[in-house]
Amino acid sequence: MDGEVHDIEFGLVEAVRSGNRSAFSELYRRNFAAAHGFACKLTGTAQGADDLVAEAFVKVFTRIIAGGGPTSMFRAYLLTTIRTTYYKQLARERMVDRYAEVTDSMLPADDSDPFTDRLEAQLAMKALGSLPERWRTVLVLLELERLTTAAVADLLGLRANAVAALAFRAREALRVAYVQMHVKAAAEDVCRESVNNLAALFCGRLTRGRRDRVREHLRTCDACASAATEVSELLAQLARRVPRTRPLAA
Repeated sequence: MDGEVHDIEFGLVEAVRSGNRSAFSELYRRNFAAAHGFACKLTGTAQGADDLVAEAFVKVFTRIIAGGGPTSMFRAYLLTTIRTTYYKQLARERMVDRYAEVTDSMLPADDSDPFTDRLEAQLAMKALGSLPERWRTVLVLLELERLTTAAVADLLGLRANAVAALAFRAREALRVAYVQMHVKAAAEDVCRESVNNLAALFCGRLTRGRRDRVREHLRTCDACASAATEVSELLAQLARRVPRTRPLAA
């Protein structure tokens, strides 16, 4: 049943992207209740939820007609946009310091959604699988098996400091890969280099020559610039919810 719903909504998204803007009304009708319920959990008020949902739908619609936006699982994409928009509103209203982390105590206890959770889990596993085996092994042992750095060092025949430094590089690579998984594959050859390197660009992991080429392309391509905005917003959301760690001195 879920697959049928996703296929229908994917067809509606593609229709909007092709110029049939009335198809978005059906997407709105199908997803408003779930979006409003999720927004109520975030804001705690129906009025605040109304404004939040309206802004999120406008953002998603604008991205789709610009060539970006979701390529599957429209509802999960919409809910992610609602959450990101909410964090931006908090920052604008000075309810949190712009450099502070948004902690769990500042949000409702239950703000999860099965569609979002499923999408994020799939993307995280794909990102993990894209890493080199050595990095993947370290992350699995530390993050999934919950072994200590010393225990992993013994297993791999390394020093603890070396494992800590390796884990730091692996987490940074996983972060870039995870964010990149959210970006739609480029349809045009001229866009491919830029789209494939958006996450690395914002994480400061591109060489100077490639960085300059990607930035130059973003100045002239609206679709890629829209995708870059999505990547930037996702990275900002991750930075608030998952504090970055520093490697131990080697």
